[in-house]
Amino acid sequence: MTRWWLMTAALAVAADQAARADAAVATYTATYLVEYKGKEAGVSEWSVRDLGDGRYEFQARITPKGMLKLIRPKPTIERSQFRVEGAAYRPLEYWFEDGSRSGEDNWHLVFDWQRKVATVTTTEARREIAVPDVALDIGTLKAAVMRDLATTGAPGPYEIADKDSVGRYEYTASGPATLATGVGSLETQLFVQHREGSSRSTWLWAAPTLGFLPVRVEQRRNDEVQTSFLLQSVKGLAASQ
Repeated sequence: MTRWWLMTAALAVAADQAARADAAVATYTATYLVEYKGKEAGVSEWSVRDLGDGRYEFQARITPKGMLKLIRPKPTIERSQFRVEGAAYRPLEYWFEDGSRSGEDNWHLVFDWQRKVATVTTTEARREIAVPDVALDIGTLKAAVMRDLATTGAPGPYEIADKDSVGRYEYTASGPATLATGVGSLETQLFVQHREGSSRSTWLWAAPTLGFLPVRVEQRRNDEVQTSFLLQSVKGLAASQ
């Protein structure tokens, strides 16, 4: 009987540790060189910070340069706040600032999990969209992909809410690759993200030694690279330099 109780207790502890590992959020600050159609277009900073009380914030800021700065003189910013609930990430709010002088394409998303709806506010309208219990937003997605790669080795699929609707994002593994980055040569794993019904895809190379942080990201349309991000520096992760 004593042995049975010890085994039960050990299993309970292991399950609790596994749940905490599943929900673990990597906090960091990383900078990327941004190119648009092969030309340098600016610098992007991604970060995840702990807000306390189980809440976290992801932020991505692009500071433009050259011709892009004439079109979007201010930084383009996306920001997402989410909560960790057990082994799940629960998005709370998402903001997007388009970087233009007028902010005409800015939008804001607020989740109401009791009603299972998200309220979308744009410069033109305010409306609600129904969201499934597992829905994420675009910012929380980036944290969830890193967590899932670290714990299960595979991301997705995910249901992602944006300003228009909820879409399903799936990932295809495309094997290992060695990449030259601003922090040296890194071994990575390539995954291709697809959204149902879209001609666009996102290719991301994630580095296991950096907690599966994406060290290169390519946003493609009809398989042509539109925008790319290449890691230049990172703080807060195991192999940071």
